[in-house]
Amino acid sequence: MHTASGIRQGPLSVDLIRTLPLLAGWFFLAVWLGLSGRLAAAGAPPIALGVTIVAPLVLFALDSRVGNPIFGGFLRLELPALIALQTFRIIGIVFVVAWLGGTLPAGFALPAGLGDVAVGLSAPFVAAAVAQRRRHHAVLARVWSIAAVADLVIAVTSGVLHSSTPLGILRGPVTTDIMAFYPLSLIPTFLVPLALLLHICAFRALSAKSSRPD
Repeated sequence: MHTASGIRQGPLSVDLIRTLPLLAGWFFLAVWLGLSGRLAAAGAPPIALGVTIVAPLVLFALDSRVGNPIFGGFLRLELPALIALQTFRIIGIVFVVAWLGGTLPAGFALPAGLGDVAVGLSAPFVAAAVAQRRRHHAVLARVWSIAAVADLVIAVTSGVLHSSTPLGILRGPVTTDIMAFYPLSLIPTFLVPLALLLHICAFRALSAKSSRPD
C-alpha cells in the first residue's frame, strides 16, 4: 500500500531502525575522517577518498543480495520521495562560495557547484510531476536522474583532475585538496555516495514502474 507521504506501508519501522543508525554512524565516520586528515593524499593517488565513495555502493550491492536488511529504509521510499530528497544538492553552492574565497579552482567549483544547485532546485518540481502523474512523468524522472548522476560523476572526476595528486593534470595554483578536510570532506565522503544510493533506488523504482501499467 502507498501513502501520500511517498512511503510504502509495511514493516517500515523495522527498516528505518536498521537504516537510520547506519546513516548516523556513516556520517560521524565521515566527520572523523575529515577531521583526522586521513583523507589527505599528500602527493599520492586519492585512494582514501575513492574508497569512501565506493564502499557504501559496494555495501548496498551486497545488502541487496541478502534481502536489504540494512538499506531497506531507502527502498521503502516511493519515487517522488527519492527524487525530492535530492533537494539537499543545493549545498553545492558552497563550491561557488569557496571559489569566490579563493580556496577552490573555478574549473572544479563552478561546474560542480552550479550543477548541484540546478539538480537541487529542480528536484521538487520533478518529484511533483511524478507524484501527480503528469504526462511523460516517468521519462522526465529518468532523464533528470541520468543528468543528476552525470553531474556527480563529472564533479568527482573534475575534483581529482584539479587536485595535487598524480592524477591532477588540470591543477593550477589553487587545487581541490581542501576537499579532503572537514567540513568540505563531508561532500565526497557522505553526501555524494548518499546521493548515488538514492539515485540507484530511484532507478529501481522506475524499472518497477515501467513493468506495470500506469
